Amino acid sequence: MTLHVIGAGLAGLSCALSAIDSGIDVVLHESAGQAGGRCRSWVEPSIGEIIDNGTHMVVGGNNALFAYLRRIGAADRLVGAPTAFPMIDLDDGTRWTATPWRLLPSLIASTWRMKGSPDATIGDCLAHTRDYRRFWEPIALAVMNTPAEEASAAVFRRVLARTLWRGQRASRPFVVRDSLSDTFVTPALTTLTLAGATVRLGHPLRRLVRENGLATELHFDDQTVHLGRADRVVVAVPWAVAAGLLPGLPTLPASPIVNAHFRLPAPPRTLPSGGFVGVLGGTAQWLFLRGHVVSVTVSAAGAVAERSVDELRQLLWEDVSKTLEIKETPIASRVIKEKRATIFHSPATEALRPATLAGDNLFLAGDWIATGLPCTLEGAIRSGKIAARAVETSLNIR
Repeated sequence: MTLHVIGAGLAGLSCALSAIDSGIDVVLHESAGQAGGRCRSWVEPSIGEIIDNGTHMVVGGNNALFAYLRRIGAADRLVGAPTAFPMIDLDDGTRWTATPWRLLPSLIASTWRMKGSPDATIGDCLAHTRDYRRFWEPIALAVMNTPAEEASAAVFRRVLARTLWRGQRASRPFVVRDSLSDTFVTPALTTLTLAGATVRLGHPLRRLVRENGLATELHFDDQTVHLGRADRVVVAVPWAVAAGLLPGLPTLPASPIVNAHFRLPAPPRTLPSGGFVGVLGGTAQWLFLRGHVVSVTVSAAGAVAERSVDELRQLLWEDVSKTLEIKETPIASRVIKEKRATIFHSPATEALRPATLAGDNLFLAGDWIATGLPCTLEGAIRSGKIAARAVETSLNIR
């Protein structure tokens, strides 16, 4: 009885951990030379510092994520900030801080405004509220990676029910202390190895053979694995890769993200509370400060991603310099475009997201499957646990 997990991103790591804790033998296959998928970090030569592929904020209500970190002994690698979201409007220079207490009337109203039909968008429900532009729109854009006027209200409602609607503790923001890899990936690989899992990096699956609803063979460059009756397979790769392995998956439109990292010439004159700040009226949407590097995130970056790297570098640095009151130019920078960062979370797309069960011995994991949540770290980790539970059920493991 062996579980082959294809893909060592967060979904695959989460699935492997859950399965091995249930006594299942696990082989984890990853095509790249490093684990983590889109949740990865590296020393960027141009900057001379460790940067992350993209900057992620998590909140106290991300229960699956915190359980995962406790399991791998890395819960202390997140740094908590006050339950407050500092914001700036570059159009007029106004600065303010969004807190649960200041937003209480709007939060209360949102509990009934968000009770729309399954086809409703966030804009349908909240666009006419007082705090829409100043809070709901930027938060929804960050969470959903889809413009609020097109994003599924039903999915956003599930996020709110786990976070902002549950009070300050569930809403408290956290960022990684050192890097994404150091927090979510390296300790997970160590935990899996110590638990007896086999981890094969640089081991891409080229072909998956199915017959009569069963996965029968896994074709790698160096071997073909013939699956026994008790063996199981979890495909935990991005949708575009999974579609190549499993023809017939629904087409899920993608939404891009642009990230930029700037090495600062000097400490900024204006230090954001908690190390981050939301930005309105510019190209940048969120700024995160870690050490000498400020990282910028632009979600749902369809039009922005079409610009050249040089244009983006200039536009985003203008926003950084205004927000942090920096007059000097950056020492170095790196711009990263992720054209398929997540799926596009419209109501129509949500109806297409597949369940984890893809065959009698074949399962799906990934932030793009039907978790009920958007494509976030929490969604990816939760998808892995969903797949592992389905595997356990198929093997009559309680």
